[in-house]
Amino acid sequence: MRCAFCEQNAQFHDRVTGHFLCPEHARLEVTESDQQRGSLPLTIRRATPADRHVIERLMLYFWGETTVECFDHEYDVPHLPAFLACDDGKVMGLLSYSEEEATLYVVALNVLPQAQGRGGAQALLEAALAEAQARSLARLMVSTTNDDLPALYLYQRFGFRIVEMIPGSLVKHHGREESGFAGIPVRDEIRLELLLTKADSQECFSKRGKNNAVALATEEKIQTNRTGP
Repeated sequence: MRCAFCEQNAQFHDRVTGHFLCPEHARLEVTESDQQRGSLPLTIRRATPADRHVIERLMLYFWGETTVECFDHEYDVPHLPAFLACDDGKVMGLLSYSEEEATLYVVALNVLPQAQGRGGAQALLEAALAEAQARSLARLMVSTTNDDLPALYLYQRFGFRIVEMIPGSLVKHHGREESGFAGIPVRDEIRLELLLTKADSQECFSKRGKNNAVALATEEKIQTNRTGP
């Protein structure tokens, strides 16, 4: 699916105009929380080896490659364990992760634009959190880039805290400075942490509240609009 204003792959859906947008042509605007959902939430399941080709296609769509460099490591995403967000059996999003020592690292998290606004990203994070708790891990870690304002919103609202920034890591990785969300230069890796001690887990769930369960869309306060290139 192409952006409404260029030939890049669309990654966001403007629910006002109906346009699908690439990161560079998307913008953030303040909007009220919309608690009413017209569509059913996406369902979450574990990925199997048979899903590797689907995961590969999603990674190529969003990133143009199937490997992700984060946390000082290069990950081959199709071969990592993952959770998938599905609509009537069709895969619409994924969260891949790696368990190392006492940490669950979220390596990739993406939901196709036509399925956004249905709680997919939130539900995938809930699945990762439940997995970490079931394995008695100490924390979850996620990594994003300095330009990715929707991701920073999502993770911090979920309960993650920024703990580290690696200046210039993306420039070094790509060999140049690329244009990211809303035209912001992509430069730095930002790492966020969610501690899973009993007290911190209770605080995290308390902040989200009962009505912020897996069916609640993560985009409820994000409105992606084109306000000019």
